[in-house]
Amino acid sequence: MTLALQTSVFARDAGLAFVFFIAFSLMLVLGVRFGLYAYLNGERTEIEAQSTLWNYLLLVGLTAALYGALGVVEAATAVTTPAAVVTTPYRDGVMLTFLLTLALTMREINTNEALANAGRTADAPPATRRSVEVVFGVLVTTSLFWSGLFGPTDVLTAIEGVAALAVAGYGLIYGRRQLTRSAVRGTLLDSLLRHLLPVVAFALLVLVVDLTLLVGLTVGVVRHIQVVFVIMTATTLMTATIKLRQNVAGL
Repeated sequence: MTLALQTSVFARDAGLAFVFFIAFSLMLVLGVRFGLYAYLNGERTEIEAQSTLWNYLLLVGLTAALYGALGVVEAATAVTTPAAVVTTPYRDGVMLTFLLTLALTMREINTNEALANAGRTADAPPATRRSVEVVFGVLVTTSLFWSGLFGPTDVLTAIEGVAALAVAGYGLIYGRRQLTRSAVRGTLLDSLLRHLLPVVAFALLVLVVDLTLLVGLTVGVVRHIQVVFVIMTATTLMTATIKLRQNVAGL
C-alpha cells in the first residue's frame, strides 16, 4: 500500500490535526482491543456455527485499527513535517470496509440466531444475497484503488457516500429483523447487536458528512464536523468491546 504526498487539511490547521490525532488514536487502540476480544471469543466458543461471526467481528476490529493507524500517520506528519505530510487518501475506503464488515456481522447474527431457533445448520446463501454482497465488495475495492490512484474527487466522494448509505441500510435491515424477534431478547448475540447499532450509525455519518462538500461546504468545516462522528464511532465501539470482554471472562 503506497502512501501519496498530497495537500492535507491537517497541515493548514494544527488544532484540527491535534483533535483528529486523538480521535484516530482512539480508533486505533479500541480497534485493536475489539479485534483481540473477538479473536479470544472465537477461540473459546465451542459453537462451530458461530465461527464466521467471530471472524467478521475480528475484521471489524482490524479495519477500525487500520483506519485509526492511517489517520494517526497523517495527523502526526501534518504537524511535525507539514511541508511533506504523508496523506492517506484511501482512509475513507477503509472506513467503508469497516462499515461493510459491521453490516455483514449484523447479517450473520440474524442468520445465526434464525438457524439456532430452527435447529438447522447453515445452507448456501441465496443467489440474490451473494450478488448484493459482491456489489458491496466491488464498491469498497473501487473506493480503495480509486482514492489511492487519483486521490479524493467529487465522483469518489459521491460513490463512497451512497455506498455507505446502502451498506449501512443492508446491515440495519438485518439488525431490525433480529431485534423484532422476541424469542432472542437477552442472548449474547442480541446484546452485542444492540451495542453495534450505534457504531454503524456513527460510522455511516463519518462518510455521509463528506457529501456536503458537493454542495459547497468547505473542507475545513466538514472536517470539524466529521471529527465528532469519528470520536463517537470510537466511543460506541468501546461499549461493544466491553461486552466482548465480559463474554470472554464468562467462558
